[in-house]
Amino acid sequence: MLLTERGGELARLGEAATGCAAGRGGLALVSGGPASGKTAVLRAFADTWAGEDVVLLTAAASRAERDLRLGVLAQLTRAVPDAAGPVAGARAGHGPLTPDVVDGLGALVLALTRRAPVVLVVDDVQHADEESVQVLLHLRRRVRGAPLLLVLAEWERPALVRPQPHADLVRQPDTRVPLAPLTGAGVAELLATTVDHEAATRLAPACAHLTGGNPYLVSALVEDQRAAAPDADAPVVGPAFHQAVLDCAARWDPGFLDIARGLAVLGDAELLPELVELPPAPVAQALSVLAEAGLVLDGRVRAPEVVDALLAGLDPRTAADLHARAALLHYRRGADATEVARHLTRAGGVPDPWAVAPLRAAAEQSAVDDAAFAVRCLELAVAACADPAELTALRAALVRIAWRVNPTASARHLAALGGAVDGLGWREAVPVIRHLLWQGDLAGAGARMRATRAHAGPPDARTAAELRLATEWIFGRLREGDRDGVRAALTTADRAETAVHSWQRTAGLLDAWSRGSAKEASRAAEHVLQSCLGDVAPEVGALALLALDHVDRHDRVRYWCEVLTEQAARQGAVTWQAVLAAVRADIAVRRGDPQTAAAEATAALELLPAQSWGVLVGLPLAALIAARSAQGRHDEAAELVARPVPAALPATVLGVRYAHACGQHSLATGHALAALDAFEDCAAWMWGRDTGIPATIPWRSSLAQAYLLVGRRKEARELANQQLGRCAGGGSRLRGISLRVLALCGDPQQRVPVLREAVQHLEWSGDRVELARALADLSRAHRELGQLSSARLVLRKADQLSRACEAEPAPRVPDPVRPGRPAEVRPTAITAARSAVVAQAPVLSDAERKVAELAADGHTNREIGRKLYITVSTVEQHLTRVYRKLNVGKRTELPQVLAEVPEARSHEHQLAASG
Repeated sequence: MLLTERGGELARLGEAATGCAAGRGGLALVSGGPASGKTAVLRAFADTWAGEDVVLLTAAASRAERDLRLGVLAQLTRAVPDAAGPVAGARAGHGPLTPDVVDGLGALVLALTRRAPVVLVVDDVQHADEESVQVLLHLRRRVRGAPLLLVLAEWERPALVRPQPHADLVRQPDTRVPLAPLTGAGVAELLATTVDHEAATRLAPACAHLTGGNPYLVSALVEDQRAAAPDADAPVVGPAFHQAVLDCAARWDPGFLDIARGLAVLGDAELLPELVELPPAPVAQALSVLAEAGLVLDGRVRAPEVVDALLAGLDPRTAADLHARAALLHYRRGADATEVARHLTRAGGVPDPWAVAPLRAAAEQSAVDDAAFAVRCLELAVAACADPAELTALRAALVRIAWRVNPTASARHLAALGGAVDGLGWREAVPVIRHLLWQGDLAGAGARMRATRAHAGPPDARTAAELRLATEWIFGRLREGDRDGVRAALTTADRAETAVHSWQRTAGLLDAWSRGSAKEASRAAEHVLQSCLGDVAPEVGALALLALDHVDRHDRVRYWCEVLTEQAARQGAVTWQAVLAAVRADIAVRRGDPQTAAAEATAALELLPAQSWGVLVGLPLAALIAARSAQGRHDEAAELVARPVPAALPATVLGVRYAHACGQHSLATGHALAALDAFEDCAAWMWGRDTGIPATIPWRSSLAQAYLLVGRRKEARELANQQLGRCAGGGSRLRGISLRVLALCGDPQQRVPVLREAVQHLEWSGDRVELARALADLSRAHRELGQLSSARLVLRKADQLSRACEAEPAPRVPDPVRPGRPAEVRPTAITAARSAVVAQAPVLSDAERKVAELAADGHTNREIGRKLYITVSTVEQHLTRVYRKLNVGKRTELPQVLAEVPEARSHEHQLAASG
C-alpha cells in the first residue's frame, strides 16, 4: 500500500542494481521525512533482486541499538560464510576499531564480489552504530572498482547536522532517491482500496491536508475509513490516525513529541522554546523534522485533528500545567484577553490573581458569540477574586451571561449574590428580573424593577421596552397603575432621541397587536427581530415572531426563524435555541403540521431541563399536547397532560395556552365535560384580564364548540361572533376557525356559505388540520341538503388533507340541534313518525353504524368496502339491515336519522368534537 507513487524511485534503484551487476559499483541514497515510506521502498527493491544472480545483504538500524558495537555489520554478514568469527572478535573488543580490523571486516564483503555482484541494503542508517558506519565508509571508498552497490536509507534532516563519519558516508551519492509526499491523486489511490472511486476522489483533498501526503498517516486514515459511512463528506479520524500521529512525532526523538504537544497547546511557535524550556535551536530542528513528517505546516500544527491526536493521550495534570504556563506567557506578551482566557479555561484553574482581569474581559467579548465560554471564564474569575466589590460585579455578569446557556445555572449564581443584588444597575438587574418573570413571580419582578429604578434611575428605552414586552407576553398587557407598578418602573427619562422613540413605539407591540393594527404590529416586530441579531431577550424575540405570524407575515416568519436559529446555534445560546424551537412548534400547530410541531416541541423540552423553563414551559408543552392530539396519539397526549407543571403557570397567559391545549385533548378523546371545564377556566382567566393577545388563543371558538355539544347553542353563537369580531386586524386562521364554529351554530340551510368562507380563510392561513375539519363540516352540510355529489368531493379533499399532514381525521360533530328543536326544520308529520321509529329502533352494531355513516357521507358501496376492508356484498348486507332497523328506504334519508340513533359507546364519547 505504501508503494503508491513510488514507481519512479524503484526504477532508479533498479538501474543502480543493473549497473552493479555490470561491474559498476556505487552508492544509492533513499531519503525522506519520518514515515515517508523508505522501508517499504527498500523491501520492494530487495524482493525484486532477491532471486537474481546477486548477493543481497540487508540490515535495519534502530535507535535502541545505536550503542550496540557492529550491530548493523553483524546483520549484514549473518549469511556470509567465514564472517561470524571475525565479526564476533571485533565486537568483543573495546575502543575505536583499528584500521586493520576495519580493513579485515571490509575484506569479508569484498571477497564476495569475486563470485557475484553484491547489493548491500541498510535501512535507517542514521541510527547505525559508529563502528558499522566505519566499515560501511571503508566499503564506500572501494565501490568504484568492484561490483558492489550500497543502498542506504536515512531520514531527511534539513535543519540537523549529521555527525561524522556518517556525513562522509552519505555525501555525494551516485544515485539519489528522495521520497516526496503523496500527491492528491496518490492519496485518492490509497483511499480507493477502502472506499469506492467517487468517495475516494471526494475525500482525497481533505485527507491530503490532514496528512501532508505522509504515506503512513494516509494509510492510518484509510484504516479509519473502513468503519465510516461510504457517503461521508469528510475523513473519519479515529484511533489509527491518532496513533500514527504520535508515532511520527516520537520516532526521531522522544523529546520531539513534547515539542509537538507544546506547539499544539500554544498554536504557534513564537513562545514555544519558553514553554518547553529548551533553547531555540533544538526546537527549530525538531519543528523541521515534524514538518517533514507532515505534522507541522508554517510553524503550526497542520490541522485541529492533528492537535487532538497529539493531546489525546496527554496526562490531565501535564495538560493543565502546559495551558497555565501558556496563559502566563501570552499574558506577559500582551496577547488578546480571549487567547489568555482560553488557556486558563483549559487549565481548569487560575494560577494567580493576575488572571481575573483577562478572564473578565474575555467573558464580555464572548458573551454574545460564545456564551458557554464566557460563563466558564467568569466562573474561574469568581473562584479567584478576593475583592468584594469586584466579586459582586463578576457574579452579576455571570447571572446575565449564564442565562443564555441555562436559566437554572443562572439561578444558582443569583443565589450567591445574596444581599448584593440591591445595589445592581439595570444591566445587571435585568437577568434577575427575567428570572422572576420566568418563575411566574410578577410581584417580585415588579419590586425588583422599582428597587433598581430607585438605585440606578430610570432604564434606557431599549431595556424598558424589552422588559415590558417580556412581562406582557407572560402576564398580559400592562396598564397604567398596574398593581405591581411595573409600567411606572419602566418609564424612561429621555423621550427626544429617535432611537429612544423607536423603542418606545416598539414597547407598544402588544397594544398594536390587540388593536388589530397589522401594519404597526409588523413594524414593531421587525424592529425587535433586527435587534435580535445582536442580543435580545429570547421571550421578546418569541413575542415578535408570534406577532408576525398572527398578522399572516408567514414569509418573514420563516426568514427570521432560519436566521435566528442559525445565529443561536453558532453562539451556543441554548436558552434562545430552546425558546425558538418552542415558537416553531407553536407556529407549526397553526400551520396544521402536527409532525413538525411535535418534533420542534420535543427538541425544545430536551434543550433545557424542566426547571429551567419556569412558566414558559407552557408554550412547548401546549404545542406538543396539541400535536399529539391532532395525530391521534392520545395516550402520549394524556401523559403530557399529567406531567407536573409550575404552580404559577395557571396565572399566566402561557398557562392559558396550556389549559387550552388540554381542553383540545379532552375534546379529541370524547371527554366533553372535561373540555368544557378547561375552556371555561381559560374564559374565566381571560375575561378577568385585558391580556392584549386574545386572538392567539382561540378560547372563545373552543368554548363555543364545547357549549354546542352540551346543547347551549345560544351561548355558542355569541362566543363565535365575539371571536370573529376580534379577528378584524389580521389572523386568517382564527377567522376561519371562528366562521367554522359559527356555521355549526346555525341551521343546516345556512351553513354552506359560512363554511365556504371559513375554508377560504383556512386555505390562506395554511392550517391543513383546521382546513380538513372545515371541509369535513362542509361535506356534512352538503349531505344534509341532499347535495351528495358535492359532499363526496369535499369529503375526499378533507381525507386527503388529513393524510397529508398525518393527522387523525376529525371526529364527527353531531348536529347541535337536539330533539326539541323548532318543528319547521323538518316536516312535522315525518319528524314525528321517524322519531317514534327511532325511539323504538334497536341499537346498530359497530359494523352497521360504520357502514351507515360512510353511506350517509356519500361514499359508494365500493368505496365503503375499500375503507373498511370488506367485500361489496358485505356492505350491501349491512345496509339492508340498517334500512330495516331504521325504517328508511334510501341512503339520502340516513343523515337525518343517524344522529338520533344511540351508539354502543358512552354518551360522553358521542359528544366528541373536532377540536
